[in-house]
Amino acid sequence: MRFLILTLASGENELEACRSSVTAQCGVSTEHRVISNLPKSEAHARLYGTIMSEGDRFDRFVKLDADMVLAGDDVLERIAALFDRVQGLDHLVLGVADWYTDGDIIGVHAFSRRARWLPNPSGLFTDPDPVFPGRKLVIEHPRPIAVLHGPDPSPVQAFYFGVHRAMKACQRDLIDAERQPFSARTNWRTLGRLWHHYRRSGDYRLALAVYGADLVLCGKLPMAAVDRQSPELAQAFRAAEQLEEEEIRRRLGSRWSRGLARQLLWRRAMGPGMAFRVVGRFLRDGLAAPLRLVRRHHQRRVARLWNDPVGTSRTKR
Repeated sequence: MRFLILTLASGENELEACRSSVTAQCGVSTEHRVISNLPKSEAHARLYGTIMSEGDRFDRFVKLDADMVLAGDDVLERIAALFDRVQGLDHLVLGVADWYTDGDIIGVHAFSRRARWLPNPSGLFTDPDPVFPGRKLVIEHPRPIAVLHGPDPSPVQAFYFGVHRAMKACQRDLIDAERQPFSARTNWRTLGRLWHHYRRSGDYRLALAVYGADLVLCGKLPMAAVDRQSPELAQAFRAAEQLEEEEIRRRLGSRWSRGLARQLLWRRAMGPGMAFRVVGRFLRDGLAAPLRLVRRHHQRRVARLWNDPVGTSRTKR
């Protein structure tokens, strides 16, 4: 099976490890292309355009960011097996073992040649789901682990992780058509896990990540800082890296140390309109809980195929 691996890079520490992990893959044919140092929207447009224009040359496509490392030499072979055994599979999403939160987050994406992307004007949500005729499969906690995310980030990478997640959590200044309440909740939970990991480990890079998120939530960083190349982001990081870890913790203060205070910080950052949307989505999800439980059970059954990549029986789901 022919794989095209597409990587977006902006100076990540793990890029060479990412390259090496792709080179080490067994059982499949791979080509690895790195798209470097472009603005966020332009980089994603080029990546998805490449998938749509080269469907006749490759069987499967994987979006593997530069801070992601394949966790074994059989990961692509396992992905190939899933596409072969799950009939009609066009979009596979795998959870990644995330260093920042010390847990699994979504994720790495693999596509069939049938995936197509519509024009996307958003500068924040640059990873929309494609349009495809078949099925999507999400494996939130693949075991064995498929991909390591951010295993050795630089301080600026960590700072940007917090900034980016906070922007998705509050979605300040977005028009209503671009707002995504589910993403707001998901990214807020990620920030909570980031905070707790920082408190357990005391790692200075995690402190920078939380501090970057705090700057966004307090309205001290504009949405333009979503691009890694933005001068606003560079200026904010230069100021942050001058601070000792103890000073960062002092500046975070009670806004982060208490759960209720963190919730209030988030609600103020969202504003009343977005907060209302998030609550509405939460209530809607609650009503749909039985259906989601059935869907999750079904997904877990299919996810067992990840542990049996060389099985010969074809699963139709």
